[in-house]
Amino acid sequence: MIRVGEAPIKQEFLTEKPSIPEAPASDPRDAQNNQPKKRKKGGQNKRRRAYQQPASQMLCQNLIRDAECLLKDKCKRSHDRQAFLSMKGPDLADECVNFKLYGLCNYGIACRYGSGHLDKDLRNIIDGDLNEKMKIYEVKKTLQKEIQSNLRSKQVWFKRSYEFLESNGNDLSTELGTHLKRTLSKRPKIDVSTVDSENNNKDNVIQTNGSAVDTESKNGFKAEANSQNKDEPNHKLTCQNVYERIKEDYYCLQTRPKKTLDLRGKLFLSPLTTVGNLPFRRICKEYGADITCGEMALCGDLVQAHGSEWALLKRHHTEDIFGVQICGNNPTMTSKACELINSECDVDFIDLNVGCPIDMVFNRGAGSALMDRATKLEQILTGMVHVSDIPISVKMRIGTSESKLTGISLCERLKKTGISHITIHGRTRQQRYTKKADWEYINKCKEAADPITLVGNGDILSYEDYNESQKFTDSVMIGRGALIKPWLFSEIKQQKHMDISSCERMEMLKKFTRYGLEHWGTDTSGVEKTRRFMLEWMSFLYRYIPVGVLEVLPQKINERPPYYHGRDETETLMCSDNCQDWVKLTEILLGKVPDDYNFLPKHAANSYSK
Repeated sequence: MIRVGEAPIKQEFLTEKPSIPEAPASDPRDAQNNQPKKRKKGGQNKRRRAYQQPASQMLCQNLIRDAECLLKDKCKRSHDRQAFLSMKGPDLADECVNFKLYGLCNYGIACRYGSGHLDKDLRNIIDGDLNEKMKIYEVKKTLQKEIQSNLRSKQVWFKRSYEFLESNGNDLSTELGTHLKRTLSKRPKIDVSTVDSENNNKDNVIQTNGSAVDTESKNGFKAEANSQNKDEPNHKLTCQNVYERIKEDYYCLQTRPKKTLDLRGKLFLSPLTTVGNLPFRRICKEYGADITCGEMALCGDLVQAHGSEWALLKRHHTEDIFGVQICGNNPTMTSKACELINSECDVDFIDLNVGCPIDMVFNRGAGSALMDRATKLEQILTGMVHVSDIPISVKMRIGTSESKLTGISLCERLKKTGISHITIHGRTRQQRYTKKADWEYINKCKEAADPITLVGNGDILSYEDYNESQKFTDSVMIGRGALIKPWLFSEIKQQKHMDISSCERMEMLKKFTRYGLEHWGTDTSGVEKTRRFMLEWMSFLYRYIPVGVLEVLPQKINERPPYYHGRDETETLMCSDNCQDWVKLTEILLGKVPDDYNFLPKHAANSYSK
């Protein structure tokens, strides 16, 4: 007998619940106190402990490049090649994916597959012809070192952002004054002996302890106002006159030809934090996804040139339509980040995250908190459209709570900002994934947003779900459905259910392993990053129920499967909800885990809609 909310599994595959040893308490205080544990909040497992390789077990990057380390006393990494080799352990395989693909492995002796590209003296071998041929396919850095340096020293001129903010009455005097002072302080000092007594410049020079100092350098932009005629109005700091003074010392962001984007009828992979990484997007592209989007990046970190945040904006050459998603809470930062991306990144659209339910983001007034600040959201999107030559979009929810369904009113207001399209997730922030997506409300949002393209999102796990959603929206975005079964895009295009065997799923994981090592590296750190992100993906992937096991098709995303065994041992491991079984699968592909290895997924993916 099938219970309500339970997936219909064929009788011969049902089994008893396996006995799993009780895991140690994640917080020592829980074990010591006799008080009952507090109810766990949904959304994230915040007390997880990710494995991190000690710095003493990592070889210095200079030694990997056959160079000398200039910071031997301060460098925390190992400088003993033989000691490092003994700690590194044996190679995981004979063939390095990077050397095979590009003719060069940048990890040299540190590579866990190094036997394929190291000579007898442990020197790196380079296949020059192959390396030159494949350079055009390398995933390049999104931010050049020169621009990164200029951003950190605050010597980038955000022309369009400043113009927009100034036209909207924002007070930029402090920021513009800082730019002007920085330039004036670098000017060479004027020697009094070389100044003609009849020259008016002499009035602008003062004597201090026997040395001449330019008053403009000393007092910044105020000196210019003081030196003017009393009859003339005081000098006003504007974007234009400040730029005329500093343009030789500052880096100016470039413009590009205007782009347009048509999403109607295309399959859209949702921007997914942590699990929507570049290797996973490559898998989805191979299964038929038309549009991909990078993980959410914070505007403040982008403007401050944080390398980890810019890494989220990397694009693979197979992603023919690719966008990035940013998150911010004020027009100043979002405009600057948008102008930077417009100038420096090869992307097809920029999406603003107005749906993130995470407390850390919400409490700062960003993500879904912007749905309750409609005027601020309107200003942010207007500024982004003003500074960008590529389409701007917004992804939001139907509201922050069931008593605050603001999706329809927001669609009516935001279509006037000039954005390209709006994506609606059919739940509120408060609901997370505990309720079914409201496609009827999404349809009302579509009518309010007309003529702008509206993309619907929520609970798509089969081609039947997709066909039904087409009645309510112009295009469809797929998130958890793609994590649970990435071949969903192929199912939709072929309009059939695909019974993917455990062998085919293992081949898919092998591909992810190869793409991960290519992206994160083949040293121990890269191997463990690939393992970690594969395990994060498996926290969703295990929820797939094979077609041959189901009693009734299709599988519904809100139905929790009973305990069952697969058609073979590997399939049984893949359908297990025990993290240790997922770790066993990664050991087949990436070698044995360290003895103290422990994994808990970042996302609490066990929530099922009601």
